Amino acid sequence: MTHRILLVEDDDGIREGLRDALESEGFDVLTAGDGRRGLELGLREDPDLIVLDVMMPGLDGFEVLEKLRSDHVDSPVLLLTARGLETDRVRGLDLGADDYVVKPFGLAELLARIRRRLAAWDRERGADETRVLRVGPVAVDFAARRATSDGHDLHFTAKELDLLKYLSAREGKAVSRGELLETVWKDSCSESRVIDMAVVGLRKKLEQDPQRPRYIVSVRGVGYRFSRLG
Repeated sequence: MTHRILLVEDDDGIREGLRDALESEGFDVLTAGDGRRGLELGLREDPDLIVLDVMMPGLDGFEVLEKLRSDHVDSPVLLLTARGLETDRVRGLDLGADDYVVKPFGLAELLARIRRRLAAWDRERGADETRVLRVGPVAVDFAARRATSDGHDLHFTAKELDLLKYLSAREGKAVSRGELLETVWKDSCSESRVIDMAVVGLRKKLEQDPQRPRYIVSVRGVGYRFSRLG
């Protein structure tokens, strides 16, 4: 599988040199010379990893990272900067960066860090796709898109499966309706009742008493939370 990397760097020489090095390693490389273009590509192109320069005029790397994470882009981000202060590293990590490389850097080390992050990302996505979720007598195989209860097939709609997969991957956390519309329905303009209808369907299949749910509970003023603790 060819990985797609987004490289956001305002220095033309560094950007072109890194692009050539990454392409020679077999990566598909997208480039941006400023933060606004980098943010646009990050939101639109679904890269497997983002190499993001911090010190850029206008929209800097910290701002780009914050906006990407607030829009639920979870691709690994490797920050690239000439600023090696601990406070800057901590700020980047707190905003959701996965790694931090200080300029000047060795190309071999940077490539090694990129390969390591991509390998971890592949394992994470693979585990998510192949895992079987068990809720009481119900077993949901997300890879096979199949659910059973005590050996009997259950019918889940495509959106019910997508919703259950998203909520269960964030078990114990309250997830807003807005986030679900953007990530599961991929349409922030839809009405939130489509989520409520899907939750009703899931509760009928998962809960012993859908009127008193244990696994998919409503969080007042926010959305829903999934928990197998009941």
